[in-house]
Amino acid sequence: MKNRKLYSPYQISNMSESAIRKAYSELRSIANKRLGRLEKHGLGMTARTGYKFPTIKSIEESSKATIASELADVSKFLRDSRTTVTGEKKFLKNFKEMMTDKGYADLVETPEEIYKTLQFMEEIRDTNNNRLLPSGDVLDVMQQAERLKIPMEKLKDHIDLFVQHLDDLENVKPTKGGRTFSSRRLNALIKKWVKRQ
Repeated sequence: MKNRKLYSPYQISNMSESAIRKAYSELRSIANKRLGRLEKHGLGMTARTGYKFPTIKSIEESSKATIASELADVSKFLRDSRTTVTGEKKFLKNFKEMMTDKGYADLVETPEEIYKTLQFMEEIRDTNNNRLLPSGDVLDVMQQAERLKIPMEKLKDHIDLFVQHLDDLENVKPTKGGRTFSSRRLNALIKKWVKRQ
């Protein structure tokens, strides 16, 4: 990307429609190649979904404003070092080291687990009534939920309750054989917490 121009929203606002279309088509091709490489290596949260930047023809309303928005998005994507295989591997390595130092090594042993943890954190941010929970609390609860085999959907649905009762969760012993969510005490605690809502 050294010789390829990326565009800011301000620069795009001063471009003609034909220049925007040309720039988008060029950058879209580069971006989709990067996504393909990441997907091939099983890396990148966006790449793993199979997402690709659309062609101009496939964009429903291909007005100047719509294509300009797409050009801004693809430029932003290409600026991110994590959109290359090398950059994403470096991010995963650094994230794993940081999480291990903080005591969450069991949540980041593999890239799969790292993406699962990141996805969970993102979903909690998006769905928790726009209220931020301390990330350490969320990670502590996730760690306990993994240990106790609590389904992630149940955890997401009642994240506030799990955070409020983290001490109770820490004292619940995992069930023998790792049966999913079968601890009587834990079930009783969760029913009690849910009733309080």
